Amino acid sequence: MNVAIVGAGPAGLGVARVLRDIGVPDVWVLERGQVGQSFFDWPAGTRLLTPSFPANTFGLTDLNAISYDSSPGWSLKREHPDGAAYAQYLKQAAMVFGLDVQCGVEVSALEPQEQGLAISTSVGEIHANFVIWACGQFNTPSDGGIEGATLARHYAEIPCWQSISGDEVFVVGGYESGIDAAVGLASVGKRVTVLGRDAHWLMDDKDPSRALSPYTRQRLDATLAEGQVALVEGADVVAMEREAQGIRLFGSDGRSWLSPDAPVLATGFASGTKQVSSWFEYDDTGLPMLTPQDESTTLPGLFLVGPEVAHGDQLFCFIYKFRQRFAVVANAIAGRLGVDTSALEVYRACNMYLDDLTCCEDDKCFC
Repeated sequence: MNVAIVGAGPAGLGVARVLRDIGVPDVWVLERGQVGQSFFDWPAGTRLLTPSFPANTFGLTDLNAISYDSSPGWSLKREHPDGAAYAQYLKQAAMVFGLDVQCGVEVSALEPQEQGLAISTSVGEIHANFVIWACGQFNTPSDGGIEGATLARHYAEIPCWQSISGDEVFVVGGYESGIDAAVGLASVGKRVTVLGRDAHWLMDDKDPSRALSPYTRQRLDATLAEGQVALVEGADVVAMEREAQGIRLFGSDGRSWLSPDAPVLATGFASGTKQVSSWFEYDDTGLPMLTPQDESTTLPGLFLVGPEVAHGDQLFCFIYKFRQRFAVVANAIAGRLGVDTSALEVYRACNMYLDDLTCCEDDKCFC
């Protein structure tokens, strides 16, 4: 095949759509499960942080759309779709766009060949001229390096909040997934204590990639008013031990807390590039290092799209952010194939082609 895209989530399907629009032939999306699998794996009730609204006819693309001509807000009739609903939008988009998706294909490794790349999969070896890695991070939960973390349950492993036993629950981590867990647990009658190393609920950064989103803050404020959630800042949990009365959580400053049942780990996610980690360099924060075209710095022909794309201080971890780099990757591949890229101008017109990152440096939010 010409281009193999690994992962049929919003990143994989979105970049496949751009390649289709400029006429790159023989593009396949390989997916280990079903289209939108990671969203089906979300805890029940977890919703997209960014709001969906069908303003496309006014030139304002839905923040959660993977193309300029679709809107989950319109198709799902939901402002903040849950995981299962958003996965249905992705399935519909793949069908309407006529994308070639092969499900049930798990990729385990990648090797450069004299011409192109050899992809080791569960259905045999596949050869491609280019590989676009579009796997998210939800299926690579991190324990944050906490000793004894196996005594806890990670956020990504919880099917629904009702499955958590006991009336009192400790959540380790105070960023988006930690606060979402706290709100979800409180909604089913639990008393929740959030132990946050960094008090993200107090941060006032204008970039929602670094502070709580407005949607999360709104839900947290409502839950705090009900008295079901307590927030503990500066709580850097480094170890857990089982005791007769529960699980003891130890902080780096000498404090400790006793959790009656297994606590919830909201300690983030490792890189989704694990299977191909030998072909990426990583910075001090663990993010893959990329060329200006979002290509691996060590293996030409291997590109990255999705929430791990970062350039300097700019993090592209939301759909409305990382979709702006699809056209950058498509332009790079098209250039090597001699494919006309004039069709990409519609993406630029719809704010879905960001190749000049200086526009992200100015403070454009004053009130």
